[in-house]
Amino acid sequence: MITRTDILAHLERGMRVGFLAGLKAYTPLRKDFVRENTSDGAFEIYGDMGALPWPRQNGGQSSATTDARTGAPQTGGVHEGGPITILGGNERALVAFNQDWNVPIGIWHNAIDDNRVGGIEQWAQSAGVRFEQHMDFLCFDALGQGTTNTYGNAYDAQTFFSASHADPGAEYTTAQSNTNNLALSMDNFETVRVAGAKFRDDRGQPASPNHTLLIHAVDLERTAAQITSNPTDYTTANRASNPYNGKIQSLSAPGAWLSSAQWFVVDPSMPNKPVILQIRQQPQLVYWDDHTQGNGIRYYKWVARYVVTYGDWRLAVKGN
Repeated sequence: MITRTDILAHLERGMRVGFLAGLKAYTPLRKDFVRENTSDGAFEIYGDMGALPWPRQNGGQSSATTDARTGAPQTGGVHEGGPITILGGNERALVAFNQDWNVPIGIWHNAIDDNRVGGIEQWAQSAGVRFEQHMDFLCFDALGQGTTNTYGNAYDAQTFFSASHADPGAEYTTAQSNTNNLALSMDNFETVRVAGAKFRDDRGQPASPNHTLLIHAVDLERTAAQITSNPTDYTTANRASNPYNGKIQSLSAPGAWLSSAQWFVVDPSMPNKPVILQIRQQPQLVYWDDHTQGNGIRYYKWVARYVVTYGDWRLAVKGN
């Protein structure tokens, strides 16, 4: 005789196997602009020192003169140097609290007893995919919502995309902007990318980010392809060369994850990324029985804990 225990064991195994299969089957889209960090508590504190000072000359001469002995042009000369300038440092800090997420399902005990639970493995596989999709969505949405504090602020207490970025306690505090209001086109892409390349670090020296990833809404795929994959400049009649062909990657956000006009340029080359996905607990299965309803219900629930926040604002520039 088939007992509920036998069927429950089969269900639980099918749930776990299907869920793991779903996780493996889905290829995350976020890897090039998101840094994944593990968490071991309710929250994590991110602390990073600002840029190291730029080397400063203190010895030798820098003026161009003429050698008195030979009459030849001379660069620099002997000089023992003077008093050194002691420089301090500044910290970039951010606190991120983990959030709880779940996907629950309930099955009547009668359905379990009668073995009427077909398709449960396929459902579990879909649940695995949905968790990965949800993590992807949050990361894209963090870019899309970057002018608000929906996902918190950047480490300088400004919204992630802001015209007023300045590192707290830094040597260089002139406001810098990583937000624009330009429709995606070849000329506007150039404007945004060039502006981003000229960001300065907190010492006032060139930060030199290399924004080679174009993230955009699905509505902008055709324009993005012209910028990233067309050997010629589609905006000219003389077939001018397109300097971005093959040098810029394109990443289209699925569906309505970004609004129709949104686009961003991102530096994918650095270990740090503009978006941080902090994972406290990977999705795992829990289950329990409720005997207060009819002949009873068994509940299955996948639970996970993670949160999305922001990294260095210099690594992403908002286009529109």
